[in-house]
Amino acid sequence: MRRSHWQPSIELPSLLEKLWFEDIQKETRPSPIGPTLGEEGLDGFYQTLSNPGRILQIPRVNKRVPCENQVTGVDLEKESVEALDTRTPSYIQRLPVDLWIDEIFIHLTIEDVICLRRVNKTLFLITHEPIIWKRFLVRLSIPIPPLRPSLRWSLDLTSFQIEQLVVKAICADDNWRRLSPKLSYTRVVFAFYEVLEMKLLPGGQYMVASVKDTASRRFYICIFCLDHPDPNFPPLARLPLPTKAFNIEARFLPWHEGRPGIMIMYSQRTPEDGHLRGYDLSELSARPEVDPPYPLRHDCLCTFVDMEALELLSDPSITRKSQAFRDRAAALPQPFQYVIHFVSNAPIEQPSLFESDGRPFAAVVQRPNEIVIMDLLTNQLSSIKCPRIPVFDNAEHKIRAIRVLPKQNQVLVIRTLRLRKIDQHQDQHTMELHTLPNAGVLGVVSLPDDYALITNRNATSIHISDNYEPLIGPDHPFKHDPKARPPPLSIYVCGEELEGMEHFNIDPVLSHDGYWFYDLDWYVEQATVKDPKYGVRIIPGVHRALVYTVPCDDRSDMPKIKSLGRYFNTEYQLADYPYGHPPQGDLSVVRQRYLRPEHEHVPFRLNSTAFQHIAETGCSAITWDESTGRVCIATQKNLKFLIMDVKKTVAPDDRFAQWRRLQTMLNSEL
Repeated sequence: MRRSHWQPSIELPSLLEKLWFEDIQKETRPSPIGPTLGEEGLDGFYQTLSNPGRILQIPRVNKRVPCENQVTGVDLEKESVEALDTRTPSYIQRLPVDLWIDEIFIHLTIEDVICLRRVNKTLFLITHEPIIWKRFLVRLSIPIPPLRPSLRWSLDLTSFQIEQLVVKAICADDNWRRLSPKLSYTRVVFAFYEVLEMKLLPGGQYMVASVKDTASRRFYICIFCLDHPDPNFPPLARLPLPTKAFNIEARFLPWHEGRPGIMIMYSQRTPEDGHLRGYDLSELSARPEVDPPYPLRHDCLCTFVDMEALELLSDPSITRKSQAFRDRAAALPQPFQYVIHFVSNAPIEQPSLFESDGRPFAAVVQRPNEIVIMDLLTNQLSSIKCPRIPVFDNAEHKIRAIRVLPKQNQVLVIRTLRLRKIDQHQDQHTMELHTLPNAGVLGVVSLPDDYALITNRNATSIHISDNYEPLIGPDHPFKHDPKARPPPLSIYVCGEELEGMEHFNIDPVLSHDGYWFYDLDWYVEQATVKDPKYGVRIIPGVHRALVYTVPCDDRSDMPKIKSLGRYFNTEYQLADYPYGHPPQGDLSVVRQRYLRPEHEHVPFRLNSTAFQHIAETGCSAITWDESTGRVCIATQKNLKFLIMDVKKTVAPDDRFAQWRRLQTMLNSEL
């Protein structure tokens, strides 16, 4: 019997990667003049400060210290005693820590805090106080990485995580505003297996991947922690599968008793009669247009992973080779918990996970015209069937994309009318709003409540932006107003060959009773992105999107990506995105911000040789997190995958918490 299990003891070869805070064991004379923001914005400023010897060009002296901390390798007691030396002639260093935090730091920007971090050990430790970065996070008025539902806001042990959120949000937003955006930090991660598909969770820390071994005999679902300071950290958990998993979808959702976790949805294909007849189904494309050699059974499965267990195993203060880590992994229950298993003799596509009134749901398209809604708490199924349009009755009708809108009890459906099969030059597409079925009602023929027509478009793919609302933990600050104006829905139609990508926008409308809803009467063609040489493809987000180009004649599952670029929705209304004048929302957080860029689409500057390899050999999987700007790409027959970030990640540093405990002890003795 196959069993899923945690991964406590896998050995990894060392990777060529350095932590961002490389000067933890080094001592540098403070600079009389702090660095300025410059052209690179806060991300360049932050990365420059992480290497102070490069700015000041001051000789640095390595200090050999006992390795007593598992994260930083620093003798914490020795450094804490030196930092708390009351014999110092500097009276400002004798100020209580609370005075620094509550009276001084509230008037400083992030750049000021980082400059103070370079002065001496005392200020280095104080500037890691969690409340400083929590205040910055609450005052931000830009899209921020969603707080993981299991993140305990009130605990001091998450100080580095809060700092990560602040810096990632500002650096990603600055990079999106910059006239010449770039992905400046690239690293290669060993994955143990070939990555077939992958999905980043919001925030970019956890990634769910469908993998296989090099012999294509064993298949798994793996969960990776990408922000762990150990570069050799293995997958947190894996689920053995009988065959390849595709159409991966993952999302933070609550399950029984409101437990926060990751809901994972995937599809599989097996012979209808159980006999393979010598064929390897893992070699078939995940696209539903494939012609199978014999009738297949299509399975859609959902599984749940508890966030508390993931947080315990990804704790940066415990190394994976320690006995404490092994004891934690052994004490945990099986990581993957079965939720629902949906079986069909027709292809299943367009998987979607969403939440309604605190309950988790899933939705899929069962070809040719049925949308199935699954209640993941009661396992109850509901479905609607989209009828054919009488005017185009001779044309094939195919559902290309769906997006469930639970707040208005509707589902947005994009269908393609294959007019080219009846001797017309171009296809047409319909946007339809259908009412969701009642619980337990199956096969209801649903006439659209509203519809609109997209004419004369030949599309290789169609995408709808997400309407994701982050989960709020029990002690999280209120960061989402349910009555606030939601972002517009974006529909991306990727044309064939050099037709480019067309963006259509549906703005939300305020009803008479004070609720926002989407109306197709307000849809408008927003922009068209074209490339003179390559076809344009897109990975949508809520507010932003990642655009990449591929050769026009490359229709394989492993396209050769020629470029990556940013794309933002110009209709996304936020006071922090001004037209022609400086922003007002974040002046108390950072010194300077970029203005809104003039062009929606601009390619990234890429200096990675690994990306050049992908451009030549093709990619087997690509995923992206819009809140942090992180991009992950995998290639065929390779046990590694590439991570590209807008900046290096802040390394965890828990010296302040231990110094604070030592300070309390010293004060009690005085």
